[in-house]
This record gives sequence, C-alpha cells and structure tokens, in this order.
Amino acid sequence: MAYMGELGAGSSIYIDNQNSQTIVTSIASSPGQQQQASHSFTTGHWTTSPELFRSPQGAIIKLGTAQGNYYLQVQGNRIVQTATIPPQQILESIPLQQVVQPPTTPIPPMPPMPSLEMDNLFMNVQPMQMRMGNMHMSVGTASTATYTTKGNFCSQCGAATAAADKFCANCGHRLH
Repeated sequence: MAYMGELGAGSSIYIDNQNSQTIVTSIASSPGQQQQASHSFTTGHWTTSPELFRSPQGAIIKLGTAQGNYYLQVQGNRIVQTATIPPQQILESIPLQQVVQPPTTPIPPMPPMPSLEMDNLFMNVQPMQMRMGNMHMSVGTASTATYTTKGNFCSQCGAATAAADKFCANCGHRLH
C-alpha cells in the first residue's frame, strides 16, 4: 500500500513499498508547473505503516521493517537515508493517507500568445499569420497555407520586379 503526505506550500510526498524497495516521490506544484523527483531505497518489506515528520531541516520519513527502522531525510527534491534524526520533541507529525497511486495535478493550458509587432514585422498565433514588409503568410482553419505579396515581387524567387515586367529578370519566372 502507498501513502501520501502534504508537506505544505504545494509540496507533497508519495511513499510506496514494492517488493524490497521503498520508492519515495517528492512532488512540487505551482501555477503552470509541476516537478517530481523519485528515489528508491532497498529497505525490505515494511512491517508497520510509514510515519512522516516535519523537522527543522525539512521532513523525516520513518520506515519500520523486519531489518529495523530506516530513516529518510527529505529536503526539497533531495531524499537521503540517514542514521540519526532530531529529538522526537522537536518533530511535528504529518498525517499520511493511503492512496492507490500518486495524484496527478493537471497543468492548466498556457494563455494564448499575444500578437508580436516590431518595426515592419507582425506575427500572430490565432489565426497563424506573419507579415514582414510587403510579404504576408497565413495558415487558415482548413490547414491550407497561403503566400501573397503586395507590391512588385517575383512569386518564385522574391526578387523585386517592375509592374510592367512580364518575366522576372532574376529567375525568368513568368509574372502575369
């Protein structure tokens, strides 16, 4: 059986015993971001439910096994086995609840990007379009891309042309 405890400030800990391994996952969540770090320790099978304590240095996990007690110190995403723990009177017990699997916190979608304008450059995501000088590119809702030019430019190579030109002087492409 696995256990979950809240460490506060968007941090929680998930503790599981699989065969002779204890897997500890620290989870830190904030708006738009979630970080997880998992550590595995060879402890043997648990004989009692784990205990979680808040200490001046972070948190302490106490595991009772057939081989004796194991203590794990938690500081942020860093989890290490330790032989000593602070005196019991300065430890604050943190309740653990049984869980089937660690909870997944859905990350909310990012807000749409605003339009970008710099000198003669304009970019927009919805609908996808870009303009630079006399050139314009856009992608429509039917997933078709269009490329148009304003002014006198060759649609093949982009070279400047005169309005009366019938062929591009640069690449020979027929203009009209």
